[in-house]
Amino acid sequence: MKRYIIVLLVGMLLLPSCSLYKKYDADYTADENAMGDVVDPQDSTSIGDINWRDIFTDPLLQQLIDTALVNNTDMRTTQLTIEQAQNDVRRAKWGYAPTFAFAPSVTYNYQNKISTNYIQIPVTASWQLGIFGQTRSKIRSAKARVAYYEDYRQAVQVSLAANVANMYYLLVMLDKQLEYAEEAERLYVESYNSTDALYQAGIYKSPAVYQMEASLEEVRTKIIGLRNSITYTEASLCLLLNEPPHHIERATFEEFEMPETIHIGLPVRLLDARPDVRMAERNMELAYYTTQQARQDFYPNISIEGLLGYGGSADALDIIAQAVGSLTQPIFQGGSLTAQLRNAKKDQEKAQIEFVYALYSAGSEVYTYIHDCETAKKKSGHIDLQVNALHEAYNATIDLMNNGTTTYLEVLTAQESLLSAELSQVENQYDLIQALINLYSSLGGFDTK
Repeated sequence: MKRYIIVLLVGMLLLPSCSLYKKYDADYTADENAMGDVVDPQDSTSIGDINWRDIFTDPLLQQLIDTALVNNTDMRTTQLTIEQAQNDVRRAKWGYAPTFAFAPSVTYNYQNKISTNYIQIPVTASWQLGIFGQTRSKIRSAKARVAYYEDYRQAVQVSLAANVANMYYLLVMLDKQLEYAEEAERLYVESYNSTDALYQAGIYKSPAVYQMEASLEEVRTKIIGLRNSITYTEASLCLLLNEPPHHIERATFEEFEMPETIHIGLPVRLLDARPDVRMAERNMELAYYTTQQARQDFYPNISIEGLLGYGGSADALDIIAQAVGSLTQPIFQGGSLTAQLRNAKKDQEKAQIEFVYALYSAGSEVYTYIHDCETAKKKSGHIDLQVNALHEAYNATIDLMNNGTTTYLEVLTAQESLLSAELSQVENQYDLIQALINLYSSLGGFDTK
């Protein structure tokens, strides 16, 4: 029986699987169609490779993004989390070193009117050998977790910069809409004065004046709503900057220029361009090392413990030394180790499924944002023509009313149609800017790494 146990232990020492020491190696194959049919496979460049300062050249916006990247609460807490993970790596590396402790003790005995003292002043040491890769796996897992949080920080950075840019241009859009609304108010005042003059001359009845006055007040209500939206958006942007609410300096809507061409690049680039995809891959790596550690739990734990110091009575202390080597081999633990290994393998499968989903989700975002850009561009030309036509229609209608050849209702309709078209024109331009911001960030832009 003893011989059988010895043979068993030796076999376990000599025949451990190579997987106990193997480093994680990604074995997936990226789907080149992850972004659908919007990518030119011959184009190896990408808008995501361009520095964000070369695309969003507004110095006021650049300053806001720089401030957010330094002050934002999520960015700062994520950096602290990375530093904690780095400390875990250092702690895991100490697994190779023995531990020492100073443990003095005094034992006092009193028996038959005789007292004895025993003093022990030792330094104890304990060393876990970890010859089956236990310590190595912990170190690799800790390093993978650091990389995961670094990718997370970059994901936060990309999202933060995109949100700042979106809010900035939302403010610019609201400014432009407010400008149009205030201009419409001026025109409505002129129309109201003209209608009132015609009423005083007996050409129109009083309902015409009341209708024009009601429309004027509706525009003034819209102006109040736009100003409130500006205040709310400024406060939200200040929160991203981790600053108290204040006015945000910004450029005019006309100063933004879209890039003439947008390069998408190869879909495989998503693997190293998007931090969220990299995070999904890190999860596969972490699951792999968890499985390794679950396998290593089946193998013996070999340790060496030692003691060196002085011991004896207060009158005579002698040098004491002791060394013990031990091997602890799990034999039966109620199936817990087996269940632990099976669950670790299932976690690996889940991590791979989640990685594929992250890849396709990234591709879907790019696909959608590209079409958003194209749609906004197509609509832009038609809306511009519509606004120009309504300007002409409004001016002609005003002339006709002043000459008494048309009614106030036609003037009112022309004014309302013009204001609505101008607001839609600004909204569509903002949709185009927002689609560009989202497309750029979805291709890994705003990532300074």
